[in-house]
Amino acid sequence: MIEPSGVTYEFFGCAAGKGRQAAKTEMEKLSLGNVSGTTGEVITAKEAVKQLARIICLLHEDEKESSSSKPFELEMSWVCQGSKWEHVGVPRQIIAEAMEWAKENIAEEDDEDDKADAGGEVMAF
Repeated sequence: MIEPSGVTYEFFGCAAGKGRQAAKTEMEKLSLGNVSGTTGEVITAKEAVKQLARIICLLHEDEKESSSSKPFELEMSWVCQGSKWEHVGVPRQIIAEAMEWAKENIAEEDDEDDKADAGGEVMAF
């Protein structure tokens, strides 16, 4: 991004709108680029789509619990080697696969949390 003053910024991921701070926090946990301080290998653009779909679904799920939220349609765009370094929309098939993976991943995490809660000791006060 280039400001009118000529100052440039480089983003590997950004969030806007309602829930942006929570989304930004989750994105910072991912290795989205060669940023100093990130650990592990940099993930691919396709893997990033899956992880970002999971983040959006988690945040939407939290919103559903606190109020009556509406269904949503996820749209993404990217600039990567697969798009020949041009800004284009992510193909709908990839987004559909990512959403399916994200919902399964969230369900698995919930099941693991339920098992951990059931197996723990109960303390009475």
